[in-house]
Amino acid sequence: MITSTVKRTLRERALVEAGDHVLVACSGGPDSTALLHVLHRARSDMGITLCAASIDHGLRAESVSEVAQVGDFAASLGIPFRSARIEVPKEGASVQGRARDLRYQALHEIARASKATRIAVGHTQDDQAETVLARILRGAGLRGLAGIEARRTDGVIRPLFDCRRADVLAYAKERGLPFIEDPSNQQRAYERVRIRHDVLPTLLREDAAVVEHLCALGDEAAELNAALEAEVPELPAPGERSFGVAAVARLAPPTRVRWLRLWLARETGLTPNRSHLTDVSRLLTSPGEALLGSGWSVRREGEGLLLEYREHRRTRSTHS
Repeated sequence: MITSTVKRTLRERALVEAGDHVLVACSGGPDSTALLHVLHRARSDMGITLCAASIDHGLRAESVSEVAQVGDFAASLGIPFRSARIEVPKEGASVQGRARDLRYQALHEIARASKATRIAVGHTQDDQAETVLARILRGAGLRGLAGIEARRTDGVIRPLFDCRRADVLAYAKERGLPFIEDPSNQQRAYERVRIRHDVLPTLLREDAAVVEHLCALGDEAAELNAALEAEVPELPAPGERSFGVAAVARLAPPTRVRWLRLWLARETGLTPNRSHLTDVSRLLTSPGEALLGSGWSVRREGEGLLLEYREHRRTRSTHS
């Protein structure tokens, strides 16, 4: 029964505190519908209050009626409900990515208006396994292997984090909850759908516990990431685009790479990949230059590294 699992997740992962007002994001799908129902049942034990929200992405004709259905379901539970409509640009790639960013922006606005201290979303253990697997396939390092977080620093929490998707679906069906199946979950144009329907089933035939193993890997990576963050020395002052290499070069390799990643991300707004970090790390011990893309480069200058921005720069790396 997922109710006891959710309660344990809320406590052991410190997702909520007594007195929290939780905004439950509900798309109308089985996972988020079950989440709203489970949290409603657990609210007294956890000492929390609830409100609910649904976001209309405007990408399908049915979305208006689906949001209304969520509102009716929330009303049947006596939970205050709000909705919002967002306009998702349909040109170019990654419509899903833009929709996700705009959805979270809208949810945060509703949370502020509702004085909610947490935003609960319906990602399951299977979602985490799919994320970790996708990042492995993209060549992620330790930071990427952590996958999605059970609790984000912006107040987003995932109470179904330790529940299997099949168990959540069974819960919704057994109780006759009114949920909707999103047709985009069957469209193999999306990477996550291919992993869910093609890649992961193949792995499950090899190892029935592969979902749990991938999630355990994600948890261990998250713990190691936190330990590494605690070991990272202080960065230069914000806006400081140069530093002496001696102290950074003496750091243990994982700590050194993390330091460089944090510094570059803060100063450029980019997300340095492993190749970029390898190139910049080489500059700690030898002269040369690393081009990061989007006009940014790092070059060795005497006993220091200098970060520069030039509009005409191309994405490549060179070393002398």
